[in-house]
Amino acid sequence: MQVRACTTGNTRQMMIFSLVSGLLTLPALAGTPMALDRVPGDAQMVVVAPNLGELLTDFDTINTLLGEHGEPMMMMVTSMIRGWPGLNLDGSLAAVLAFDDEMAEDPEAVFLIPVSDFGAFSEVGQPEGDVFLMEMNGQPFYFRDGGSGFAVFGDDAGLVKEYDASGGNLGAHSAMLGKAGGRIADGNDLFMYVNFDGFSEVIAQGMEELEAEGEMVEMMGGAEAAAGFDAFFRVVQTIVNDGASFAMGVNFDPELGVSFDAGLQFKDGSTSASYLQNTGNAGKYLNNAPAMDYFFASAFDLSGSGIQKLMGEYFALIEEFDTTGMVGQVGFDTLMSNVKGGIQVMGASDNIMGGLFSKTMYYMEVKDADEYISATQQVYAKVNEGMGELAQMGVEVHASMDAEPTEINGVEAYGYSFAMDMSQMGGADMMGGPSPAMVLGMIFGADGGPRGYMAKAGDGIVATLSKDAQFFSQVADGAKGQNTMAGDGSIAQTAAMLPGNRIMETYLAADHFVNTAGPMLMMFGMIPEFEPLGSLPPVGMACTADGGGVMFRTVVPIETIGSIMEMVPEDGYGDDGEEMDF
Repeated sequence: MQVRACTTGNTRQMMIFSLVSGLLTLPALAGTPMALDRVPGDAQMVVVAPNLGELLTDFDTINTLLGEHGEPMMMMVTSMIRGWPGLNLDGSLAAVLAFDDEMAEDPEAVFLIPVSDFGAFSEVGQPEGDVFLMEMNGQPFYFRDGGSGFAVFGDDAGLVKEYDASGGNLGAHSAMLGKAGGRIADGNDLFMYVNFDGFSEVIAQGMEELEAEGEMVEMMGGAEAAAGFDAFFRVVQTIVNDGASFAMGVNFDPELGVSFDAGLQFKDGSTSASYLQNTGNAGKYLNNAPAMDYFFASAFDLSGSGIQKLMGEYFALIEEFDTTGMVGQVGFDTLMSNVKGGIQVMGASDNIMGGLFSKTMYYMEVKDADEYISATQQVYAKVNEGMGELAQMGVEVHASMDAEPTEINGVEAYGYSFAMDMSQMGGADMMGGPSPAMVLGMIFGADGGPRGYMAKAGDGIVATLSKDAQFFSQVADGAKGQNTMAGDGSIAQTAAMLPGNRIMETYLAADHFVNTAGPMLMMFGMIPEFEPLGSLPPVGMACTADGGGVMFRTVVPIETIGSIMEMVPEDGYGDDGEEMDF
């Protein structure tokens, strides 16, 4: 007994030591669903629910939020699944999908279902050789014990029998998902990912078709159009060759809100991966924008080495295929290479009919503010010189920027203007629609184009799209860190749902969008009445570009979802009984 006890104890210790050692050496993702370990590493497409019980709860909660617009049968279906004997609601579920080379038919699917007691689970079926058979709504399904707490399930008995449910695949999936896919796998209630190598023949066929379209472009557009298409084709070919995987995910938190992810991972050492090795902190530029009502605020960080490399090659490519030489003369590359990052804010305008962008500003951190302003002056001069072709079409463009600054509340500001006169141009107004001049007036005001001030402020430059001196002063103070958006609690609430290391983040103020559009819709009789929304946390979007991958996330706070849902009529009809269009 003592020997047996000692042996058992040593065995247990060795098992624990092996497990810990394996976890330390395995390049697996933190919190990776165990179902993914039993998916072959070369699977074409995988859909995973990391926690089956949480997913069912999400379905119920979302269905309740939808109210009359929800699906009445949803609660019954989720209750039936929870009541399935032997099911492990705390386990992960995976669907493994396989497509034919033509993708002409629905994919073959095998499911890994988490079970705590396969004996109890199998009571719902009848033994049929090596598998169990059950019917749902007259459709036969087959399943068997896959071991280690999983049942292999599907509608094809042969696939269920042959499926290899042995483990040891987390490392392969971790490498395939990379940094971008890893974030998605770790942080979502449901995610899927696609292995590019599994679709190599389909991708090759698509590239052949795209190349054939290029020949048509050359025939119809000539050498210049062909050169442009060749450049585009080379970029697409590089992405296709370098791509490793694509992933998507969705997460629902009843206290925070909903998030949607999409990510693209490139192969280690590839050209595309080299552009995506960046450290980002776009959010720091909220400290350089004034606290104000806004439609959107978008911050970006261009300081990463990969981004700088990409921008340099991009402008070189444009110049290579610019037959006019205009790109090099204008100097946009000089401007962009000077920028480290910044923020643009479109303020909620008080006079949207006379200048929707009148409260728009941007701040850019630059390496040399004087050089940036000088380069901008040159750009305006070159643009003004090169507008002869537009004049022949009835469009007159007058671009200018002051050579010397004007002092506005202690700030040396350079006035600029980019006015477009379309009064001689025929267009939509001849067919009963609004004239181009009227549209420009609604966007930029009476001048028919952006005009405003640019000045040095903070660690860079600021600019406005209107010559409102009071607004400009507010913007200049914000650039210096005075009363900024960084103190906006609603933005901070949304930002907490976004990933770290962001090179871009954007906030959309749903309340201001709705409160601006609502009165106009009511005025034109499109809605019977309108009740303004109170202050809401914004919808947020962000991008990461590190570890050889790029990931985008969109988040909608739960308060914003609830307020918008309250605006939708429960029966989908207006007061006059006619169906409303949304």
